[in-house]
Amino acid sequence: MKRQTTFSIFGFTTLVTVVICLPSALAQVSGQLVKTEYDTNKDVTQITLNPIILASRKLEELRLGAVTGYPGKVKSKPKEVALVFLSLSKTDESRYELARKLVVVADERKFDWGETQRSKQAQNGLFMETMTATIPVDDFIFVSNAKQVKIKLGLTAVELTTAQISALRVMASYME
Repeated sequence: MKRQTTFSIFGFTTLVTVVICLPSALAQVSGQLVKTEYDTNKDVTQITLNPIILASRKLEELRLGAVTGYPGKVKSKPKEVALVFLSLSKTDESRYELARKLVVVADERKFDWGETQRSKQAQNGLFMETMTATIPVDDFIFVSNAKQVKIKLGLTAVELTTAQISALRVMASYME
């Protein structure tokens, strides 16, 4: 179990770095939706879904990334996946400070994953709230195979497009 936590923390740092350092369009057009990386020092293979845009509004862009991994180089099914929601804004408004419960409905099956962990950072006039939740890998696979997915994070509700669900499905293909 402790090893899974290492994936989440390392992946969270990686995702934050990717979002801050790269222009928003780069992850969308680079063609590398999912990245796998083996860490020889930790003997761990990490799988990362580069953040996809869930909603783009006048004052906020909400993205979703995911991180998981397994020991060694031989592919094996992880136990958990860390979901990382990134709210990017040019205003210093705390949209998810008080309300950050995560509920997903996939093909009418409801997943209540509880309160997400939240942090906030600012860099170069860009404010970023990060909400993370660790979920069972089987839940992630179910959601990625659904035809209809609705995500509610705090007061924000989003219905995923076919392309967004396909991105989750690509990530899930690395876990089965």
